[in-house]
Amino acid sequence: MLSINSLVHSYNGTEKIQYPDWEVKKGDHSAILGNSGSGKTTLLHIIGGLLRPHSGVVNVAETDISLLTQSALDKFRGSHIGIVFQKAHLVSSLSVFENLTLSQYLRKGKMDKKAVFEMMDELGLAELKSRKVHQISQGQAQRVSIGRALLNNPKLLLADEPTASLDDENCENVIRLLKSQAEIHGSTLIVATHDQRVKGELENTLTL
Repeated sequence: MLSINSLVHSYNGTEKIQYPDWEVKKGDHSAILGNSGSGKTTLLHIIGGLLRPHSGVVNVAETDISLLTQSALDKFRGSHIGIVFQKAHLVSSLSVFENLTLSQYLRKGKMDKKAVFEMMDELGLAELKSRKVHQISQGQAQRVSIGRALLNNPKLLLADEPTASLDDENCENVIRLLKSQAEIHGSTLIVATHDQRVKGELENTLTL
């Protein structure tokens, strides 16, 4: 599903991060571990096609995404990759339901309301469908973010520090949710985190 080889990222053309080679098989639940500043979020963004590496190969679903044009990369990411960011980045003026349909529309160019309702049921969000972002909790917003990332059934699900600000109980709940949803939707899961509580929950780990 994923392999990175001889991967180097450069900040401002001078400071470089060299990443070890790594392979993630289809269906794996994997983690990129490291302290703040180690480059784990940068690596996750490279894998997700949000950043381009200085050099090296990033192969996702048998495609070297580092060779794609920007438009081709955007299309590939929309079809194959779902990303759960550290902050939910929801549109505050829209309801939970509207945030999900908007995300779907931007990625596919159309809305599938049935799929949105099914996703809300899966994530326990059905009763919150009409609430605005400021009317839901941080944990609920996290679930909306996960649902948004999964709506197009991505082959690769990426999560950036999803448990960073959560207590132990909610940390366990979020990781369990990510793993179960990845299995339901047939997605390979990669979590970038400095949270050592997550380490034992994900079998394939890359430590930076």
